[in-house]
Amino acid sequence: MSYDVFENLDEAKRLAIINAGLKIFSEYGYTKSSVDAITKEAGISKGSLFYYFESKKNFYLYLYEYCGNTLEKIVDSPGPDGCPSYMIYTDFFERIEAIQQLKMKCSIDYPHMSDFMKKSVFETAPCVKSEIEKFNTRYTHERAMAFFQGIDYSKFKEGINPMMVIQLITWCSEGCANQAALKYKQKSSDNQLSLIFQEAVDLYKAYMTLFRNTFYKEEYLK
Repeated sequence: MSYDVFENLDEAKRLAIINAGLKIFSEYGYTKSSVDAITKEAGISKGSLFYYFESKKNFYLYLYEYCGNTLEKIVDSPGPDGCPSYMIYTDFFERIEAIQQLKMKCSIDYPHMSDFMKKSVFETAPCVKSEIEKFNTRYTHERAMAFFQGIDYSKFKEGINPMMVIQLITWCSEGCANQAALKYKQKSSDNQLSLIFQEAVDLYKAYMTLFRNTFYKEEYLK
């Protein structure tokens, strides 16, 4: 579906609608969020929202892709040489940490966006869950190789295939997210969302330390 009509709106109005959606969906999730609540928050009519997006599902998926694109721009923000700032790190794990720090900056600068993305990790509504998974798979595939260009792979132990390590890290990230989603489902409390999400981040970092200690040569361990 084309969203040209929405994209051509006055910027202030467009951002008001986006932020309203991010706020309501992050508070209530997809199923429990009502179009009435979103349009009231945005200061527009239901007819207008459906004119721009046709359905709540389309609006939710638009917001998810919007967040992904915004995050990508922040992560790829150029350094003095015009290249993404994380490219100055040639150490495999230092670059991962630099990218993580940029993502954390995004969560501070865009709180509703951060909350929305956290909530989407635990989204179970079939009509959007499958689309989110497709987007994530495509994004991971497209971005993984770009993230790891120019890395000093000589720090890895002999016989270690860095591409397999990247795949392992991808699986680890997905596993941490899935574990957090299961825990969130069992808790069934939005008050626990930030805590559960942080636990997943901490677990992911612990695995990164394990991978460094396992796959790097002894002289490169800190």
